[in-house]
Amino acid sequence: MKTKQDDALVSATTDDHPDPDRRADNDADSPPARERAPRATWPMHRRQWTALMISYIGLVAVWTGMGLLLKGPLDHTAIVRSDRRVARWFADHRTPNLNHYTVWGSDLADTFVKIAATAVLALVMLLIWRRWIEPLLLAVSLALEAATFITVTWIVGRPRPDVDRLEGSPVGSSFPSGHTAAAAAYSAIAVIVFWHTRKRWARWASVVISAMIPAVVGLSRMYRGMHFLTDVLTGVVLGVVSVAITVAILSHTPEGRAVARATDPDSGGVE
Repeated sequence: MKTKQDDALVSATTDDHPDPDRRADNDADSPPARERAPRATWPMHRRQWTALMISYIGLVAVWTGMGLLLKGPLDHTAIVRSDRRVARWFADHRTPNLNHYTVWGSDLADTFVKIAATAVLALVMLLIWRRWIEPLLLAVSLALEAATFITVTWIVGRPRPDVDRLEGSPVGSSFPSGHTAAAAAYSAIAVIVFWHTRKRWARWASVVISAMIPAVVGLSRMYRGMHFLTDVLTGVVLGVVSVAITVAILSHTPEGRAVARATDPDSGGVE
């Protein structure tokens, strides 16, 4: 026999309701919906897409401003002089072994690698939890970072360091480091780990790995003459901020709140 709760859950998983946010919020109050609504509902509604677009515009404005400052008014300041000294130091301390190992370090965040890794990880998360919040956290964080990077690097057009470069790139602009930004955006995985476990070793491991990958990528990119130090540092911040924005957007969806309740340590939802 069909109950009112069943009817509420069905309405939460269709597009016929005029207010998706209020719809899922109301349905999440019923016991069946707490378990099933996050798995059956797409969390990105008009409000979330709007917030994402506004965030993208804000990030582009801020990072473009920083890049143009480094390229223009700050060009003859201690900041940019330090950039050049660091770039020259890396170029002067190259060795055959490091030339080889930094290829791997740089390729950790290569375009094809990150697309493949994101697709595989998102699919695995979707199969494990059968809901969209976790895979979207990773995918949207990287998409926001990538969209911002592509726009900013096209507008700013900062020349790469004036040293011998060990590789080529279809992108001629140095600011910011897209490889490092993408590597930092994978800190979204650490957020997901924190959502699902209270085990200290797992949390510490996720944080350490999330810090090590952008460090390795950033050092490799500077060593290979592809970026200045400020390119790498602003890339790291861009990746982390992209994750923080995505967490905020998804956490304020009805589906995100339902997942938060399901993974609340006090509810027994995590180990």
